[in-house]
Amino acid sequence: MNPRGKAGTCYFLGHSHLDAAWLWSFDETKELFRGTCDNVLELMDKHDFCFCQSSAQYYAWLEEMHPETFKKVRSKVEEGRWEIVGGTWVEPDTNLPSGESLVRQFLIGKRYFAEKFGVDVKTAWFPDSFGYTWTLPQIMKKSGMDFFVTQKMLWNDTTNFPHNFFRWTAPDGSSILAHQTVGSYNETVDEPTILEQLKVLRSRHQFDDLLVLFGTGDHGGGVTDDMIQRAQEFVQGKRSAGGVFATSRDYLSAVTEEIAKGKIPLINDELYLQFHRGTYTTQARVKKNNRKAECLLESAEKFSTIAQLYGKKYPTKELNEAWQRLLLNQFHDVLPGSAIPEVYKDSEQCFKSVFDAADQAISGALRAIAARVDTLGEGRSILVFNPLSWSRSGAVEVSMHEPGSEFEIHDESGQTIPSQTVEEEKIVFIAENVPPIGYREYRATPKDPSKRGPEGLAFEETQRTIELENEFFVVRVSKDTGLMTSAFDKRSNIEVLRRPGNLIQVFEDYPTEGRTCGNPPIEAAIFDAWEVFIYQQDGGVKSTELDRPIEVKLIEKGPVRTRVLVTHKYVQEGRPDSILEQEIILYHKIPLIEFKLKVDWHAAHRLAKVAFPLNAHSDFTTYEIPYGFITRRNPVSPDATPAERAKYEVPGQKWIDHTSENGAYGVSLLNDCKYGFDAADDIIRMTLLRSASYPFALRVIFGLPVPENAETEFTDQGEHSLAYALYPHSSDFKEALTARKAYEFNYPLMPLMEPNHDGQLPRSFSFVSAEPGNVILTVAKRAEDSDDIILRFFETCGKTAEAAIRLAESPRNAVETDLMENKVSGVRLDGGTICVPISGHEIKTVRVAM
Repeated sequence: MNPRGKAGTCYFLGHSHLDAAWLWSFDETKELFRGTCDNVLELMDKHDFCFCQSSAQYYAWLEEMHPETFKKVRSKVEEGRWEIVGGTWVEPDTNLPSGESLVRQFLIGKRYFAEKFGVDVKTAWFPDSFGYTWTLPQIMKKSGMDFFVTQKMLWNDTTNFPHNFFRWTAPDGSSILAHQTVGSYNETVDEPTILEQLKVLRSRHQFDDLLVLFGTGDHGGGVTDDMIQRAQEFVQGKRSAGGVFATSRDYLSAVTEEIAKGKIPLINDELYLQFHRGTYTTQARVKKNNRKAECLLESAEKFSTIAQLYGKKYPTKELNEAWQRLLLNQFHDVLPGSAIPEVYKDSEQCFKSVFDAADQAISGALRAIAARVDTLGEGRSILVFNPLSWSRSGAVEVSMHEPGSEFEIHDESGQTIPSQTVEEEKIVFIAENVPPIGYREYRATPKDPSKRGPEGLAFEETQRTIELENEFFVVRVSKDTGLMTSAFDKRSNIEVLRRPGNLIQVFEDYPTEGRTCGNPPIEAAIFDAWEVFIYQQDGGVKSTELDRPIEVKLIEKGPVRTRVLVTHKYVQEGRPDSILEQEIILYHKIPLIEFKLKVDWHAAHRLAKVAFPLNAHSDFTTYEIPYGFITRRNPVSPDATPAERAKYEVPGQKWIDHTSENGAYGVSLLNDCKYGFDAADDIIRMTLLRSASYPFALRVIFGLPVPENAETEFTDQGEHSLAYALYPHSSDFKEALTARKAYEFNYPLMPLMEPNHDGQLPRSFSFVSAEPGNVILTVAKRAEDSDDIILRFFETCGKTAEAAIRLAESPRNAVETDLMENKVSGVRLDGGTICVPISGHEIKTVRVAM
């Protein structure tokens, strides 16, 4: 591979990294991409070189707005000189999107490239994302990818990432050949730099072939005439290293042959970036919108799929466009919170259209299904729909639209169940055992005033404390501190907390100079929106604990729900006061301690966390990641490696869990919109808000103006709301099915008031279910190329199982597919049950013909 004894061979590939939005808006990016394409096309008429570009969204914009340029690009793709890489809709973050969102990045992106260019993209292209989730190799392999390319691991701030080639393996055993480029994605074709990079590659892997991605990027631009001419000198043998203009596919295929002669390192772990830890939290609103959109779109697809069986048209166009808008907002400088305010104003509007499309699809589908249910009977029919693939119970709140009237609720057998009037027009009750991806009917009738209702949940209030109790817990709240001083688990006879919990801590979080990433040596302080600085403050960690409440009061008591409201004020000199309202809630028959938090936030350079010191000892805490989980060591443990110590702020999704080392007792923390966490010394904490500076100053690098008020604008200002819950369990999280509880917390039951009418469907029914308990079905949707149904499910506990997907109607045929919906193998049908072996941590997809 080292021709004619030269120092090595350089594979020169033109490239222009272009951020979908960052220090500029989406609209500006559309024109930047057009300008980049025009520049590259003009140079291609003068020189013979190769260029690569990712992101289907950019090509879709170009096709719509500048069709003539699009045609020219397509001709260069056909010539083999313009390489399409990535296969995704955009270059997304990979820690914050759900597993299904990452699947759709590839599904929608690759389908676009296949349709418009006849190209099956094989190289996953994530040069600038802020770390890479451990499950990504499985998603890439099942999406038909052969290679994974990044350069971001050069940016570690604690340990050097030591590999440029490695085989990256997911928890299920799927693996992919990964390349961490020796240089950046914006190389200038500088001979001394190239020779140094060749030396590194030879030292690490004994390879003499170097991929050089040359061109200007971030703000687009592409290659320059000078860069091409310097590269030509290598190609013509005028430099100490040889050269060739090539695609990334050419390079990676050649290197694969060399790798086959020896060995490369194996990495069976996440690729955690030791930098940009604040991106798990900054810009809380976009993160909440993301979670909400993901949940709504999955539910919209499920119920639209069922409604299609009853004659309602599947909203293919509307849902596809909604997914595309969601995927755009998962770009790695948008969802992580590192863009300017204009981007988030555009994002809000974008998400509003996603919510409108999903809500309309759900409403239309539920109405179509409900119209076929027998709802005849006394009183009003309330159909409670469950979007999840197992029977579950949950709180339901419905508006009766009759102020002052009292109602009672009956199940389908006519039995009166506990209910509670709230906010005059609304009534809340617990819907039990609602069938999987199905519904159960309840009925509301006028309440007989002479009839005594069921007893309420227990509570007791003294001068110093408020105590709440249901069948699972006794919770004590101090009126002096507002903290939860006790959470006693009645089933296990264990105190959940080691000391008072639900404690909000507000940390000083000023950017601090003196910490750089490895290569290039970039100062962390310029990345205020990206990085957490609470442990690098002058004089040590500085925090305020909110334990002097303005008010603590019992605000609701009844047979279904009791609530305590705790109000705190955070004062920062020179800033308006921030008000935080915490609700602590117990429900009848729900084994969770729930919390709701409303914040009117005005702090600057502050980071807020909520902390729970637990009575479960372990050096390890487990976190949900996209379509899986990961267990991480306590970073302050004496056994922690330097790389583990760097994980003092980590990403997670709907749940984290801390279980004792013997597996006998644990506590899961569920949430509805948060992604940043830490755990040390048996204290688990969730990061709530970060008020960092916007990155206006970085606009200077690209010759863009800096607003006059740049230094006075901070992220996360204003009103926020979120919900979280503790789920104690007398086992590990696998036996306790924590993943299911977290899904229930994020996918609430959906009530629908339906007029009385007859129908062929019974009062309680399941359309689709999944077993056993460690299998969650996330997707039921129309297939991309037919009227078939796509079902996707994954294993949540690392245990091999025989998945049984039960359908209300027996299918004609079913096959297993990859994530691109291409057939892999047949599956066994047993009447209406699809039987599929599933390995631990595996994602499975089945296409069903009804």
